[in-house]
Amino acid sequence: MTNLASLVEAIAKQALGGQTGAQQGTNQNQQNTQQNANNAGGLGSILGSVLGNLGGASQQNANTGGGLGSILGSVLGQLGGTQSRTGGGKSGLLIAVLPIVLAWIQKQGGLQGALDKLTKSGLGSQAQSWVDPSTAQNQSVQTEQVQQLFDEQDIAQVANQTNEPTQNVYAAIATVLPQIIDSLTPQGQTSNSGEANNDIQNILNSLNIK
Repeated sequence: MTNLASLVEAIAKQALGGQTGAQQGTNQNQQNTQQNANNAGGLGSILGSVLGNLGGASQQNANTGGGLGSILGSVLGQLGGTQSRTGGGKSGLLIAVLPIVLAWIQKQGGLQGALDKLTKSGLGSQAQSWVDPSTAQNQSVQTEQVQQLFDEQDIAQVANQTNEPTQNVYAAIATVLPQIIDSLTPQGQTSNSGEANNDIQNILNSLNIK
């Protein structure tokens, strides 16, 4: 099992103004997050809190083909008051771009395909630092470097729904992408890609994103 569920839980807690466990640059491969991932009251209850008032609305969007835009609209609407309470929307943006990053990995054919894409895009050194559990610090990625990877329409959706400039959305992706790759590779190069891909799908299913 990967550490993806624990990462999502940590970012969700940040969005709720709770404990902060997902800080950029801290290599999560070195953290013992397995227990949190296996805690039945963990991810489910945290996502339930973040997405709590979605209720039938999110399910209706899923059933009627509302797609990513509709789900994100509901998620961001639910986070609106939280962002004001915590004095900033950065954590809300991180939660908003999570499904975009996970869907992008799937689009590349899964974890290995995403790593290959990153290497071909000139981000091989950075990606290696995210994968390698012996690396104490995740190498950062510049906003300009992630722009070439993601669909402009998806970025525009998030920008419109958060009332944030597209540059802020790209910056949020640049923050969360290293964390996600890190969390999917707890055993470094020997991590199980099949498990990673399954965990990605499970998270997207939790968000009712098919």
